[in-house]
Amino acid sequence: MRKLARAVAEKKGRKPEVDAKRLATWLGPERHEYGEMDNDDQIGSATGLVVTPVGGDVVAVEVGVMEGREELILTGQLGDVMKESARAALTWIKAHGAELGIAPERFEKSGLHIHVPAGAIPKDGPSAGVTMATAIVSALTGIPVRKEVAMTGEITLRGRVLPIGGLKSKALAAHASGARVVLIPKKNEKDLPEIPEEIRKSLKIIPVETIGQVLEHALRRKPKPLPTNHGAARTPRIPVRAQGATGRPS
Repeated sequence: MRKLARAVAEKKGRKPEVDAKRLATWLGPERHEYGEMDNDDQIGSATGLVVTPVGGDVVAVEVGVMEGREELILTGQLGDVMKESARAALTWIKAHGAELGIAPERFEKSGLHIHVPAGAIPKDGPSAGVTMATAIVSALTGIPVRKEVAMTGEITLRGRVLPIGGLKSKALAAHASGARVVLIPKKNEKDLPEIPEEIRKSLKIIPVETIGQVLEHALRRKPKPLPTNHGAARTPRIPVRAQGATGRPS
């Protein structure tokens, strides 16, 4: 506004007007850009919603499968809480492998590499749990994740989806990035009135209570369970490891 006032005082041309086309002229290039949704369905990649110091944003969680030995690699400057979410997601998937069509030997002979791009930016918080679980299931089953779906929610070892913070900021980011479907924890329904009405109308917001419901809406097709006589019914081997519990929820 100071620049506009100065232009008026100096009588430089006609009276300036503020509009979207002239913002870059007055304010310079944008300092923050929202992430973008994938153009096509992807295997091993899901879109999550997060809160950053400048507002909501979308992030892609990518999962690569490495043949060889059981291993979990986490990259992208992830904090302790986010790492714990990844381990919780993997434990739930192992425990329900037969239902998801994933044989026990698949875990024993394969490693997983979970990466969250923008590696120069530290990330933490539990709300990416459902996104990590979806990307892992997609990578191990080969079922693509729907390109129009964004999601947020913390998960438990029992597969429950817990509430998160910053729903309004995340919904605005989902809308700006081109998402059409947003999966949110059931207990966050009370926060929906905070989202502007025009944004709520433009998005299909689906409350979920379990990771099973998340997969139902996020995956292109339903996983095919293993036959009941398959060895997947045996108890999966889960390494026990003490983890820190520090971090800031997102």
